[in-house]
Amino acid sequence: MITWIVVIILVIVLIWHLTRQRRQTLVDSTDYTGHDKKAPDEAHITCPLVYNGNDLEFSDEVLQTVLTRHFPYYNKLLDIDRERFISRLKKFIDTKIFIIHDKKGYREMPILISASAVQLTFGLKKFLLSHFNIIQIFPEAFVGLEPFRILIGNVTGNTINIAWKQFLEGYKNKYDLQNVGLHEMAHALYYQNFETELSVDKDFRDSFRKFNSIGDKIYHVEKILTIGLYSEYAIKDFQEFWAESIEIYFKSPDRLQLHYPELYQALCDILNQDPLNYPNHLFQQ
Repeated sequence: MITWIVVIILVIVLIWHLTRQRRQTLVDSTDYTGHDKKAPDEAHITCPLVYNGNDLEFSDEVLQTVLTRHFPYYNKLLDIDRERFISRLKKFIDTKIFIIHDKKGYREMPILISASAVQLTFGLKKFLLSHFNIIQIFPEAFVGLEPFRILIGNVTGNTINIAWKQFLEGYKNKYDLQNVGLHEMAHALYYQNFETELSVDKDFRDSFRKFNSIGDKIYHVEKILTIGLYSEYAIKDFQEFWAESIEIYFKSPDRLQLHYPELYQALCDILNQDPLNYPNHLFQQ
């Protein structure tokens, strides 16, 4: 009798293990093959998909392949900074839970969305955004509550929410100033350092005063006479002005420096980066 009980328990554990493996396997992307294991029949996959970052265990080769093909920021780095970027990226992924609201999950999703956070914080000492342990990924624009509205990204509680379609467009379109990944990571970075007492980066918080001082003047100027850099949404709320400043800083640093040189320099000081002068300006180790 005891033997049969042991056998039944082992069978249950085996079924649970196989089911868990199916849910946690990322499928190949649509533009190239290899590296990833194929997911089984979709009938076995439930939505949403949940991935623990420390179970993904992406190799350096996979990370480099994805970043080289899809992440321009990474391609501009010197080899020594690429190694540092990969190291930070792996640590960031390990600390997150990724919830994908679709029937399939692609390896680019956790890699590239995490890379946008590493890009923003690459010059900072503290980069894990440890308050935000959950990243939710939606295929495209999703419904937000309180108030009810359609969103392509937002930060709430301990969760960062991103619309995948719009995220990709932010990195593919060189001429549009929008980048939802950088935008939401900017909100998360601010919240991490000013609204929580968890893993605060003192240097970031201290240098942010300069952005507040300079940005507040520009914010009110833009309200009266826009020069086309900022959207109407950005000049209705200073937090959105901060997040949109980050988008412009990375996507069109030359235009930001041309129109608002003091603001550009303030962001360089805050983030310890200078997109227009790299590699002459190297990241502090």
